[in-house]
Amino acid sequence: MPPWLQPFPSDPVLVAAGIAGFAALGSFLGAAQARLGAAIDGEATYAGRSFWSGRSICPSCGATLSIPDLVPVVSWLALKRRCRHCAAAVPSDYAAIEAGSVVAFLLALWIGGPWVTVVARGILGAVLVALVVVDTRRQLLPDALTLPLLPLGLLEAWLAGDLPAAAAGAVFGGGLLWLVQLLYRRLRGREGLGFGDVKLMAAGGAWVGPAGVGPVLLIGALATLAAAGLAHLVGRGPGLTARIAFGPGLALGIFAVTLFA
Repeated sequence: MPPWLQPFPSDPVLVAAGIAGFAALGSFLGAAQARLGAAIDGEATYAGRSFWSGRSICPSCGATLSIPDLVPVVSWLALKRRCRHCAAAVPSDYAAIEAGSVVAFLLALWIGGPWVTVVARGILGAVLVALVVVDTRRQLLPDALTLPLLPLGLLEAWLAGDLPAAAAGAVFGGGLLWLVQLLYRRLRGREGLGFGDVKLMAAGGAWVGPAGVGPVLLIGALATLAAAGLAHLVGRGPGLTARIAFGPGLALGIFAVTLFA
């Protein structure tokens, strides 16, 4: 059996290393989604700073952050959710993505499987958490976060010996949502789905295969309707003609079907 198909070791040291690694991944993704979202929306907060590199800064005062400011979740709590330099409030987005990345890894580890599958599913979940945050905040799904999930899903499927199903799922998932987008625009004369949702569903299809596309869309639709209904109940719902982010529902569906189907 190839080494990548061996079960993920239950060694506590390796599990702890995995937790630390995914916490660090979450920290990176938190910064990345903030930079990407600001750049796409035309904000100057992170002007001149690369998505891939460059020191982290406080978006309020621009101070360069050091290790005491950047320990995942711990720094956010220890500094009372404020910047150490200017005392401005630090959004919960960063801590949510850091904690969500660790939870994604632990869920993948709990479901079990070959180590390559556990790690790949953990990365999938971590990126999906970041996409949920940025789509909820800004109603956009940055390509730099969405598109890498497609080759990652195909690679995991290839290593697991199931590449044809993954490729078919990507084509079917993306094609189906693209068709829905096209028909809605033709019938209603306006956009009903963003193209980011289409790309996310294509990437998700690579993880769930053709048979999983329907359950993903069902979970995504129900979760989106439930979230909109809850928002209305607490008086924070959008108007009837307002756009509602579909990405968070799709992300939940993709991860749930990937883990449990």
